[in-house]
Amino acid sequence: MATELSNDELVSFKELLMANEIYFEALVLLLIDKGILTKEELYGKIKQVQSDMLKKKGQ
Repeated sequence: MATELSNDELVSFKELLMANEIYFEALVLLLIDKGILTKEELYGKIKQVQSDMLKKKGQ
């Protein structure tokens, strides 16, 4: 049976979103700093993924 969490154990959606953004930003900066990818490659991939998702949504 599931145990109910106390309010102290819960995080808000905003806190979760912020933590996710911090981790993502750190990872991207690390990859760029190490020369594994460039900002241009990242932005190009973001545009491609966004376009693909919009196409799938329209189907």
